[in-house]
Amino acid sequence: MQTVGSVASVVAAIREDAAAEAERIEQTIAADVAAIRREEETAIIAIADREIRLAAARRENRERIAQLEWEGKRAVMEQREEWISRVVAKAGEQWKCTAEELNAFVREALQNVAATECEVTVAARDRHLIDPTKFERKIRIATAAIDGGCLVTAGETVFDNTFGARSARLEAEWRKALSEVYRP
Repeated sequence: MQTVGSVASVVAAIREDAAAEAERIEQTIAADVAAIRREEETAIIAIADREIRLAAARRENRERIAQLEWEGKRAVMEQREEWISRVVAKAGEQWKCTAEELNAFVREALQNVAATECEVTVAARDRHLIDPTKFERKIRIATAAIDGGCLVTAGETVFDNTFGARSARLEAEWRKALSEVYRP
């Protein structure tokens, strides 16, 4: 029995066997990876409820888009309403009329009241603008705390032609005009 070199030869043999085994494992792994990659490329993935999930996802996206669009439109409408309110408030501060305009308001109101004698109520600041001789009917002039324009009263009948009432009657028209002017 030879002791010198036998350990070295056993180590060499083990190394050869280990190298061969490592090479075989590497080849097996490479083949498995290649097979998996081929399978991955050609695989048809079938999700059982794919169409249902896609339909639900599409519906959810449409709803989210609709919600975002509605929120945007609502924000624009709120912004427009705030702007219109500011415009109306500013106009209200500046409402004044000339004698010609106030007398036209009185004539318009008189057309809606069927009586020979009427009371015309105006703001105290506008009292001097009314000329009772310019009307076909007999009118008495009174003053009250109104925003401008006039109230015409005959017995139980009252026709409100104040700025506030005129604004309310014509609101659809002035809102449409202001909405066309408004640009966010």
